[in-house]
Amino acid sequence: MYGKEEKVRITMSKFKDKFHLSPEQSLIFAKKRMDENIYCGMKMENRAVTFPQTQTILNGVNVPNVQLDDIQAILNMRDAWKFLLNTVNEEVTFDYWCKLNEYIARNEALEWGKLRTGTV
Repeated sequence: MYGKEEKVRITMSKFKDKFHLSPEQSLIFAKKRMDENIYCGMKMENRAVTFPQTQTILNGVNVPNVQLDDIQAILNMRDAWKFLLNTVNEEVTFDYWCKLNEYIARNEALEWGKLRTGTV
């Protein structure tokens, strides 16, 4: 049986490195594409926002006809991406995942940064 670290290494080795970017280049690329990644996340969550609306909200400007919970989700995802990009070299632990969840679920879930204890 494999340990957790071994499983991660085996899983990651299945993906080919198509672009041959250094870790620094990958980080720069992720920062440049953060608004696109946030927009894609909102689409996966079925949020009713366009890419220009997402960019405008990320620039700190209010957008009419966008639900407040959609704005909150965009700002939460922005903060989660900032946390992730600023801590990319930290060890990924349970506490790390909880901290990331604090950013993502802030003001949207009953509790954030913790495991659920009730029914879904």
